[in-house]
Amino acid sequence: MTAAVLINPKSGRGNGKGVALAEALKQHSHVKVHQLTAFGQLEGALYAFASGGCTDLFISSGDGTVQAIQTLLAEKRIFPALPRICLLPHGTTNMTAADIGYRTRSIAAQAAFIGAPVPQEVRVRPTLRAANPRDGQARHGMFLGTGAVSAATRHTQVSLNDKGVKGNLATFAALASAVGKSLFSAPNPHDPSRFDRPFPITVKAGNTVLATGTQLLALATTLDKLILGTRPFWGGKSGPIRVTTFPYPVPNIPRWFLPAIMGGEKRTAPPGATSHAVTGCSIETSAEFVIDGEFFDAPEGEALRIESGPEFTYIIR
Repeated sequence: MTAAVLINPKSGRGNGKGVALAEALKQHSHVKVHQLTAFGQLEGALYAFASGGCTDLFISSGDGTVQAIQTLLAEKRIFPALPRICLLPHGTTNMTAADIGYRTRSIAAQAAFIGAPVPQEVRVRPTLRAANPRDGQARHGMFLGTGAVSAATRHTQVSLNDKGVKGNLATFAALASAVGKSLFSAPNPHDPSRFDRPFPITVKAGNTVLATGTQLLALATTLDKLILGTRPFWGGKSGPIRVTTFPYPVPNIPRWFLPAIMGGEKRTAPPGATSHAVTGCSIETSAEFVIDGEFFDAPEGEALRIESGPEFTYIIR
């Protein structure tokens, strides 16, 4: 194996984990390390790693940088063969790494693992490809959402992350706020400060309509679990992409909240909610989308096409 490490020191609002890893790796001179000083360096750093024979790419960052790297690797074919990837959870949000990332949080242990080949456990997972965003730039990530998902993500970033509340704590705070409003105040579809408001969303798999009309949210993912370990999908994993919708208003929050986000494949779902496993789908809505923490708009006059992307091999321990 030929290891290379790409560090975004600004991830995690500059929490210092990537910088600490770079310092710890100085004793492993055979490991190539690149710290980004500007995000525009990302593509050039990947080409340099490819020309140096990198086979295992370690990424010190959060979800947004991982999404950008996966997009470049999948769309530009920088490497002759896709490198194995190891996600180090050093960002503000690390949902992808929580599912398919390296499981040891110690910086010293991470550096030792990168520096010395040891038996490794891996998982293979395809990306989720948003094929036709409005800006014309396809994106590869692991989680996509719209409706309440994108509204809650923007609130979390602006009102919590920017004020120093990060990670699972920020997600829990946003979720608790939304659930609290739903429990103790009547639905108000005209209140833009609420996540639980109606969005016109139609989801199709080919010519089959999976959901249409007024929805609370729609999400699609190739992950097995989401933030806080939630699994808001059911019905069997017969395809690589799990796509779920929840209606607006969600019926009986106390009864359906936990069954909606946790449980097995055969659980009873809230009335009006849908969950399917597909190879691809389309989502039509006027709401914005978020993919791994990055926002974008659907194309004008047509649905966003979501496809299964290339399979990556992830080193998890």
